Amino acid sequence: MAEKSKYVVALDTIQAKVHGFLKPRGFRKKGRTFNREAPEKGIFQVIHFQSGPFPIGENYEIPGFRENLYGKFTVNIGVLVKELYESEVWRKRTDFYQEMHCNARTRLPVLLQGKDVWWSLDGNLDAITDEVVLGLNSIGFEYFEMYDTREKFIENFGKFKDAPPRAKLDVALVVMHQDRIAGETLLKEYFADIAQKGHKEYVRGLAERLGVVLN
Repeated sequence: MAEKSKYVVALDTIQAKVHGFLKPRGFRKKGRTFNREAPEKGIFQVIHFQSGPFPIGENYEIPGFRENLYGKFTVNIGVLVKELYESEVWRKRTDFYQEMHCNARTRLPVLLQGKDVWWSLDGNLDAITDEVVLGLNSIGFEYFEMYDTREKFIENFGKFKDAPPRAKLDVALVVMHQDRIAGETLLKEYFADIAQKGHKEYVRGLAERLGVVLN
């Protein structure tokens, strides 16, 4: 078995200490990802430790466009609503979710500093761990609280600059599970505003699976 790089060992050390903070708060761990179900069933809070990739090729780094993140890491956080995940029929049913599948997504450094900063694994690991734990315990958990019920998700999702283009679609689908008529109305309004042909066909297919007739 190949020896772990010093950066893998460093991130393992940080993550192990953060795990000690997260486990008593209900988070489960698989690999570099943590999951916790919110008090409202079917809403999952996700934390993921992402390490920078090994640079390949002499011209890998392009300042201002593609930075060399090797030896650094960041912390991604997100919230997933189960029925939205399962609306994609090709997705494997599971009880543990990855950050890439979350509906609301951001990075802890963005919440803390307002910009996408990666921590160096050559730095003071204890200090970095403390920063991650304090960040999660404050603004990170505040982010989770914005979406810890479907009512809050409907109210808050799409109102912030990091919201994905399909935020209104996700809100419509969540509403539909609570109020079929209201959700269908939102879905039809969203569909009417789509300009991109490929996405329009995707939403049409989704609506057909849900039994919604679009104009």
